[in-house]
Amino acid sequence: MAVCVAVIGKDNSPLYIGGVGNDTNTDNELSRQWLVHTALDALEERLATNNTNTANSASNSSRTDLRDLYLGLLYSTDTHKIYGYVTNTRIKLVLVTSSTSPSGSNIRDAEVRTALRRLHALYADAICNPFHLPGDQITSLKFDKQVKNLLLNNV
Repeated sequence: MAVCVAVIGKDNSPLYIGGVGNDTNTDNELSRQWLVHTALDALEERLATNNTNTANSASNSSRTDLRDLYLGLLYSTDTHKIYGYVTNTRIKLVLVTSSTSPSGSNIRDAEVRTALRRLHALYADAICNPFHLPGDQITSLKFDKQVKNLLLNNV
């Protein structure tokens, strides 16, 4: 089951961190932020290796990797699995799932990929608002409600 999702800007500043209230910790918000920020290191490392690989080889397979924005499993801990997705504009989407719940331990890669693509579409809709300033945090209640609906129903 999904625990939280984050939208991170180009400069690694959080634009949105939200989740479902499945954890009963008092440090729920801090633990979510810690998981997301530690995922940024793995995400940046993965992006750097992808850029190095595509610069060194000019084959068709490396060109198709550029079109795939899904980075897959970034890392896992005893209790969580963290997945990453990067848009063409270098906005990073991070999905944290619980690996301790029965439904969280057998989440398929295709389900995570679909959820992150839907989150990308929701993000695109949210920033298309003419009153939203690029780079500002996403404070839309509609976006928050749609993200929570996505987390509860799809992952």
